[in-house]
Amino acid sequence: MKKTIIFILTIFVTLAAFGQSGSKVAHTIKGKVVEAESNRPVSYTNIGLEGTFYGTASDSEGNFELKIPEDMVDKAIYFSAVGFKNQEFPVKDLFSKEFAVIKLQSQSYGVGEVDIAAQNMVLIRILRMASENIKYNYGSGPFNMHFAYSKEKIIDGQVQTPQIAQVLLYDASGYTHPSKADAFKARNYTITKEQSDDDYRFSTAQLNLDDLLAFDWVRSASGVLNPALLNDYKLELESQPVIDGKEYWVITFSPKIPSLVTTGDYYAGSLKGKITVNKEDYSVLKIEGQVIAAKNNRQGKALAIGQSNNDYFTDVLYSFEVDYKDLLLKRVALDKTYSYNGEKVSEQSVLEMNRAHTNNLTVVDSRDYFPGE
Repeated sequence: MKKTIIFILTIFVTLAAFGQSGSKVAHTIKGKVVEAESNRPVSYTNIGLEGTFYGTASDSEGNFELKIPEDMVDKAIYFSAVGFKNQEFPVKDLFSKEFAVIKLQSQSYGVGEVDIAAQNMVLIRILRMASENIKYNYGSGPFNMHFAYSKEKIIDGQVQTPQIAQVLLYDASGYTHPSKADAFKARNYTITKEQSDDDYRFSTAQLNLDDLLAFDWVRSASGVLNPALLNDYKLELESQPVIDGKEYWVITFSPKIPSLVTTGDYYAGSLKGKITVNKEDYSVLKIEGQVIAAKNNRQGKALAIGQSNNDYFTDVLYSFEVDYKDLLLKRVALDKTYSYNGEKVSEQSVLEMNRAHTNNLTVVDSRDYFPGE
């Protein structure tokens, strides 16, 4: 139990209220959460408005403060803490109180049950907040992003000529409406190949940019940034580092049952990843992971392989890193190994953003799957 309380303490201490709706504040509730039997403070109580991701937590002395937006005054407010029964009532019931005292009744749990329930509840809430705040933490469209692309390949120990290209991406809506459908419809790109060779066969000239862009889970609200999928993952808190003076959570994740929706890979047998989330505004700094798949379609990891198709990769292993900076995607790196036609292949692909702008836009209305001059 002590370990559980320490875990909750380290995480909930920074779960401060964050305005979701952008509406005006109708009322500020101040109060204290205490044990009903002894009036001792209940530290780091989870406090939220039912049906939303809006909430806060009591401090080490049980004190809390929560600003209620105008469009949430008819919601119910809940209080939950490890070892206590949940308390819930209309938020308006607290408006008339200058300082509300919330009394929680004790409830016994087995240690194992408390550990699992408490950790999952907290981490799911953090990732839901991260997802909900994408539209506030990242750039809205339309905008252009200019990327440098490179791909190095080694086949059976022989280094191949690197592929180098410049990518111009146009995003019509940006991160305002994060979803897979919106990302596919609103994002288009052109490719300028730097080499002057004449190799434009589909299998070799294709740069698989869709695969790289698909790792931008912030833009598509995919994986652990899709609230509907969070119960499908095993989540653990790995660390709470300070990076450039800011505090973060690093949360590890792996799907309980790997699937296309939880991994982004049609044939993934496993995924182990981690996501780094800012404690202040729930912005995502980094997403990284490693996937093992028995096979992959050559035209994309999310595509199935037809029964009559014998032309595909096998024994696939890859790791990816996605970095965000200044409200936008900054870098995607993919290291991949696989077998193809009896040869062992290793690839390293990097897509790095050089600059972005919202004026003097170049509108792109299609995806340029083949590098051109």
